[in-house]
Amino acid sequence: MSIIDHHDGYYRFAAIAGDRVFFVCEDDIWSVPAGGGAAQRLTTGRGEFSMPRVSPDGKYVAFVGREEGHPEVFLIPSEGGLPRRLTYLGADVLNVVGWSSDSQSVHFICDDSQAFFRATDAFRISAAGGSPECFHWGHVASFDLRPDGRAVVGRNASDPARWKRYRGGTRGDIWIDRRGKGKFERLVDLEGNAVWPMFIGERVYFLSDHEGIGNIYSCRSDGSDLEKHTNQDRYFVRFPSTDGKRIAYTAGGDIFVFDPRTGKETRVDVRAPASTYQIQRKFVRASEYLEDYSPHPDGHSVALIMRGQPLTLGNFEGPVLQHGEGSRVRYRLCEWLPDGKRFVVLNDRDGYERLELHYADQSHPPRLITSKEIGRITALSVSGDGTRVAMSNHRYELIVVDIEKGSVKILDRSPAERIAGFEWSPDSTWIAYSWASHPDLFIIRVVNASTGAKHDITEPVRADVAPSWDPDGRYLYFLGSRDFYPVLDSMSFDYGFPKGRRPFLVTLRKDVPSPFLSEPRAIPGRKPSRPQPEPSRKTTASRTASGDAQMKRLYKKALDEAYRELKSEFERGKRRKKPAAQKAPPLKIDFDGIESRVLAFPVPEGRYGQIIGARGRALFTLYPVQGIRPDFSWYDEDRLKANLMAYDFEDEKSGVIFREINELKLSFDYQTLYYRSGKRIRAVDASEKIPGDGRQPQIPSNIGRETGLLDLGRAQVLVSPQAEWAQMYDEAWRLQKEHFWDERMSDIDWDLVRDKYSCLLHRIRTRSEVSDLIWEMQGELGTSHAYEMGGDYRRSPWYRQGFLGADLSWDARRKGYKIERICRGDSWDGDASSPLLRPGLDVGEGDVILAVNGYQVSAELSVGELLLNQAGKEVSLTLVTGRSRPRTVTVKTLRHERALRYRDWVESNRRYVHEKTRGRIGYIHIPDMGPMGFAEFHRGYLAEVNREGLVVDVRYNRGGHVSPLLLEKLARKRVGYDVSRWGPPHPYPQESVAGPMVALTNEFAGSDGDIFSHCFKLYKLGPLVGRRTWGGVIGIWPRHRLVDGTITTQPEFSFWFADVGWGVENYGTDPDYVVDIPPHDFEAGRDPQMDRAIELIQKDLKSKPFKLPDFSQKPSLPLPDSPNGRRNGRPSRKASTARKKSGAKKAGSGKTATPRTRKSTRRTGR
Repeated sequence: MSIIDHHDGYYRFAAIAGDRVFFVCEDDIWSVPAGGGAAQRLTTGRGEFSMPRVSPDGKYVAFVGREEGHPEVFLIPSEGGLPRRLTYLGADVLNVVGWSSDSQSVHFICDDSQAFFRATDAFRISAAGGSPECFHWGHVASFDLRPDGRAVVGRNASDPARWKRYRGGTRGDIWIDRRGKGKFERLVDLEGNAVWPMFIGERVYFLSDHEGIGNIYSCRSDGSDLEKHTNQDRYFVRFPSTDGKRIAYTAGGDIFVFDPRTGKETRVDVRAPASTYQIQRKFVRASEYLEDYSPHPDGHSVALIMRGQPLTLGNFEGPVLQHGEGSRVRYRLCEWLPDGKRFVVLNDRDGYERLELHYADQSHPPRLITSKEIGRITALSVSGDGTRVAMSNHRYELIVVDIEKGSVKILDRSPAERIAGFEWSPDSTWIAYSWASHPDLFIIRVVNASTGAKHDITEPVRADVAPSWDPDGRYLYFLGSRDFYPVLDSMSFDYGFPKGRRPFLVTLRKDVPSPFLSEPRAIPGRKPSRPQPEPSRKTTASRTASGDAQMKRLYKKALDEAYRELKSEFERGKRRKKPAAQKAPPLKIDFDGIESRVLAFPVPEGRYGQIIGARGRALFTLYPVQGIRPDFSWYDEDRLKANLMAYDFEDEKSGVIFREINELKLSFDYQTLYYRSGKRIRAVDASEKIPGDGRQPQIPSNIGRETGLLDLGRAQVLVSPQAEWAQMYDEAWRLQKEHFWDERMSDIDWDLVRDKYSCLLHRIRTRSEVSDLIWEMQGELGTSHAYEMGGDYRRSPWYRQGFLGADLSWDARRKGYKIERICRGDSWDGDASSPLLRPGLDVGEGDVILAVNGYQVSAELSVGELLLNQAGKEVSLTLVTGRSRPRTVTVKTLRHERALRYRDWVESNRRYVHEKTRGRIGYIHIPDMGPMGFAEFHRGYLAEVNREGLVVDVRYNRGGHVSPLLLEKLARKRVGYDVSRWGPPHPYPQESVAGPMVALTNEFAGSDGDIFSHCFKLYKLGPLVGRRTWGGVIGIWPRHRLVDGTITTQPEFSFWFADVGWGVENYGTDPDYVVDIPPHDFEAGRDPQMDRAIELIQKDLKSKPFKLPDFSQKPSLPLPDSPNGRRNGRPSRKASTARKKSGAKKAGSGKTATPRTRKSTRRTGR
């Protein structure tokens, strides 16, 4: 990467005020004359600053700051000075959009007090501080107000450059209140984004990309006379703003000013001297960026990949050597050769990955092994003889590389899934691997690495994965999903297989007996009770097998003692010369009938993750079965930790030997086991004994030889930020090229895209600017799900906001903050209930908070400011009820309000539906199609399904993958009932909807929310009401991290529908009934979408009212008459009648017997 031009920065978020332009560079606020020149830095923050907006009087600049964690509104004098924080909301999304015309208040949008992420509303706050006021317009991304009350609101989108040519449901949409009377109408209807509306004179200016590239347009306030004003043809116009006369914006890292009076746009020549703070080289703690590790063959050292760089270090002492060329090249996936002197590693020096050989002592320069492109490698393994490397790649290929010749040979390709684990045989002849013939259907195969001959080891059952060889060549181990032992669900009528996997083995030869069938043996140490005769040759021959077993046990014992002695001497520093490695004997495999020699380990089924063959034992990881909680994250790769179990063949015993494992690896000599637990690595004896008496192994905390925990803190990696950022940009681009679902890249010239944005790299000075550039580059795909998240940013303090779960407003008369509304949630869930409603507090709506922790509140000192850094802590509130005297209560604040606000919103909707329909119609909401959405669906569905109809609300659904599971239940057709003597009839199928359904959707229902909405129509489950959905159905698998931990996602799995083909992507699903919620309806608390849904379902119920069948005509099954006129020993009705007529009476008989009918029973089996 070239040396940075210290006067040529990457400029963003331009704002104009008179003769000066304010902008962001290096995450700080700057100003420059509108005609260009030297720029002045106004801030020197610790976090990131963005979105500056200048007051109409030119005195102050309001902007978004992350100085203390959350994005908040800050204020600074326009000439520079100390920033002052205005808001204390603890929001996730916040943008400053402007000022009031009198310069007294700042306008911003924010997701404060919202039930859904990124559902932002319009706010204003006094420039003096205090509590902000919400306009309650709903779905506001930007807005502009006139002094006469006229308003224009931009909805949904704010930066079209991140998804270029977007045409889906959340494309930017502009609404206008033309007369200032509080009633809004849509301004324009364009097939593209229309965002950032601004009043200039009697026209509304805005940014739109409806013609392909984002430019500035305008129209009259009635939407007529559309006119294009700018002509950017290479980069999108981004984040325009106005001072009421001119518009400033950025494009391609440059600042431009457009003057409507002249119709000209001018580039502002900015000279902004660079600070070297964020571009200086630095050393980072490598342990925070651990990517891969490989145990040394002798178990005394380890090779690591940390922050994309290869390192070697001794387990507990010695120097740390950094290999490679530094930050300009990324290295991945390392493994030692058996000689312990060299290791192989991947590098991307030339724009694609190649295999390279390094010398541990750096005595020779690295040598490239492969020269041609081999794909994105997912795993690699060196053969035991050190001559070849097997690798799997993103194209589902298994390849082998000759280390000396550099030749590459494709051994096999899995048709349906990527190779799910592979391993060399001990004699380096065979490679065992997991191969998928169909999605999720894996078998174990072996291939001869020299001849390419392939053999199936197992038959397809479900998923056989993670093969590993027995070091002595007797068995091949694997994990198999073969145990179909269902578990009954505890909430609904369903079965599942949460523990369907187990370790298995295959005997490689026909003469190898099962290791799980042992011979009779005497108690250890028992002496013979009588002299034993000398065995004859025949007797000796007949006992060969048991004798061999005994010799093996003695041999193993001698080896173990020798190993312990060697290990003890090594630890005392008495190093011995390593004996020459012996070549493993040829492995014999009897392929005939091998699939019938599969044996299960005598351990319970469970969720096993890895299996490794060691001397005399097999090691496997076992994960717990546990529920997915609300704090679950898809991106936390180490969230689940396993127990490491061992099965000893000699003792026929299994048990846990280590805990909290993420990954394990074994040294070439099978003696030292390395396992990773989070960001820690531990080296232990692979023959660690299984604890007796059910004792649990201890989890060590101290680093050192005694515990085996490696001191990774010794390792630090030198990072050159500019070089690293260039590498990250190239890799993000390459990942899209390698993984994008369409090999034609949707006919986009992807090389041209790389060059278009890479020419801006020399201007980048901060990590956030790198992110912005990658987002713009990936946005050229024109498809959904191309994200960039996380990374190594400049760190500022993070002071978490405490919350009370209530809406407050300033009460000037009583000089406190009035509790207007307390959110109702789940009292049993501390994260979803207001602390003000805890039993015994007696706090209610209308009470006024006077002080927090003894500090008196004021119009400028809000409750929120006093709850800064109080998240999850106990605080005292001084409050007053009516005319009573002030009192003090203690509450524990919430760490966030989202769960509480969501529960309050759902239950309010449910009450509304019940009230409107007199309890006949049920209501459920599905917030996403992930674990939480699955849980919320069942919570609502199981409680509401027995009503006469159902409203299914998927508005704001963030997507996921469980839509088929939910649609499957909604699609159940009630065809019968199970009737018992006691209680109501039970429908068949169980948990099926009784009557009509209607679904609600909106522009924020996306991904699997799109799919659900579309399939609800395809399955003809009922009408779909609302707005066109998001339009993003190309799925992702977030597994690729850049060197600083950034996650980038590649659109890999495109969805095709039977009716519209690929048509949902970048369009969405149209509802059957299109219903908007204008800003004035949001302000009034109306929900016309819900009202229309209720209207439709009630109309359906009126035409087809739900009624239970008439069960009164029950079967009559009387016993047949006997020849003597008696029924089961009693006179039949006919006989009784005859007797009555004859005057005969039986003693004790005064009634006619009632015919008996068969009692209906609920059957669960025969």
